Amino acid sequence: MEVKVSVLCTAYQHEAYIREALESFVTQQTDFAFEVLVSDDASIDGTAAIIREYAEKYPGIVRPFLLEKNLYSQGVNLYDTLLFPAARGQYLAACEGDDCWTDPTKLQRQVDYLDAHPDCSACVHNTVARCADGSAPDRVLFAQSGDRDVPFSQVLQGMSHAFHTSSIVARREFIVNPPDFRDVAFSYGFTDYAVGLWLTLNGRVRFLDRPMSLYRIGSNPSAWSSGVDRNYQKLRRFVQGEIAMLRALKPHTDPGQRLLVDGVLLEREYELLYIEGRVEEMVRPPYLEIHRRMGLSRRVSTALKRALPHLHRWYRKHKGYRDG
Repeated sequence: MEVKVSVLCTAYQHEAYIREALESFVTQQTDFAFEVLVSDDASIDGTAAIIREYAEKYPGIVRPFLLEKNLYSQGVNLYDTLLFPAARGQYLAACEGDDCWTDPTKLQRQVDYLDAHPDCSACVHNTVARCADGSAPDRVLFAQSGDRDVPFSQVLQGMSHAFHTSSIVARREFIVNPPDFRDVAFSYGFTDYAVGLWLTLNGRVRFLDRPMSLYRIGSNPSAWSSGVDRNYQKLRRFVQGEIAMLRALKPHTDPGQRLLVDGVLLEREYELLYIEGRVEEMVRPPYLEIHRRMGLSRRVSTALKRALPHLHRWYRKHKGYRDG
């Protein structure tokens, strides 16, 4: 039987969540065949055992890739090396092992739309965010007002403004042949931003205003993205990665899109100056207008840092901020 959708799932130390993820995949109600390709990157908890259980229970659906050595830590992209070459579907769907789907009609709804609209590169949907430690109530990520297309300009502001990876169902050709700027992003530890941009450059991305997946925040303390806002070196490298990716993106854009990219690049460069404490550069062109748009607290703190440079340097040294 022809496989229409390949569900791609990567897991690492997800024993507490992988069962719910796999269950949400295999219980999808569809009039087409789909497969679930799930990898475990040498977890030392019970993640692999649960994947084996589901592979034995659903041999026609679940295809396991259980690694003995952790490859992500060696800079290997598991999607490129394992999952993309093995995927047989016309469409590819994504969901990490600590997230899950919450609607058994998700795949059918998205595939129906893509089948009916060949100009669409992908179909996405709304997502509920849940703090793994229960420190905050669940919230719907995107305050949309009905179904709509997601423009390039919206994704360019960041994936937190557009859609979550767990919602993506995309045409195979736009996922398995990624552009160079996706590789740049991966070298800095992220790919979703680049993939989202690539999809909008290759067709319409349709957003269904229906929450059909769950994104867990802080589920894995060892993950690169965990606590990035509170970790100076992580945050600094992430912003550096965004800047490098956006520069690599520019040759793929038309003149109008390039102007938008240049504007976001300036904003990211300004943010990097702030992170690195380079306050004098923040208040000079081409960043001065961005600084003037900042809130009062940012402008006041910058003024104090400029007025008391010795105290500012002492504070950064005391905090252990290293910019080299």
